[in-house]
Amino acid sequence: MQEPRDAAKEMQQRYRNVFGTDEGRRVLGDILKLGHFAMNIDPNDPILVTEKNFAETIARTAGAFDSIYLELEMIEKE
Repeated sequence: MQEPRDAAKEMQQRYRNVFGTDEGRRVLGDILKLGHFAMNIDPNDPILVTEKNFAETIARTAGAFDSIYLELEMIEKE
C-alpha cells in the first residue's frame, strides 16, 4: 500500500502535468478568476469564501505559487 505522503506527491505531480501546459495555465487562470483570486470579498459570504479557498487550493496544488514560496523560503528548491 502506498504511503499517504507519496500518494499526495503523486497527485500533486498530476496537477502540475495538467496545469503546466500553456492550455492548462489558461484554465488555471480562469479558475482563479472564477474563484475571486486577488479580489476583496465579503468574508461573511460562505459561498464566496468557499469558491476562493477552492480555487487557491487548486492553484497551490498545481504549483502556481511555488516561485513565491521559494522566494520566501517556505519550501526548499528541488
